[in-house]
Amino acid sequence: MRFSTFIDSKISKTREELEILKNVFNKANIKVEDFIKDHEPYLFIPCLEENLDFGGIRIYKVGSNMAYRIQSESASEPYGGSYALNIEQMFEDLIAEMDEEKAAEKINQAIVEEIQGFFKKSLEAQEELASSEYDPHNKIIFPRRIGDLSNSM
Repeated sequence: MRFSTFIDSKISKTREELEILKNVFNKANIKVEDFIKDHEPYLFIPCLEENLDFGGIRIYKVGSNMAYRIQSESASEPYGGSYALNIEQMFEDLIAEMDEEKAAEKINQAIVEEIQGFFKKSLEAQEELASSEYDPHNKIIFPRRIGDLSNSM
């Protein structure tokens, strides 16, 4: 097998997997922008929460796993840390407990909840950071609800 054939088969498999994820999100009424035909295929999900500092997330394949990262716009490059979406591990964990069809339904639900939860946690973290006393020269952030600690020592 030639290397280019190997790469083409990997990209083709990635496109199939992203198409499945796209259908999962569509069934959950989550808007998905499709970049599956690109040289490096991915999905873009616009923010599910208002007032976030980023535009959405990119879902893409890294090695044998899917991952997601935040992104400003659908066609821009992602930034920040990536988060694994380990679908195969979810399947292996669930298949021992139930049949394939029920496991697939649970995985679909878990994937949707993972993405929805990410947006909710991001909004909570952003709101907490906005309500904190932040000094860019200091690496310690104090939430305002702590109060004045200067007299507590």
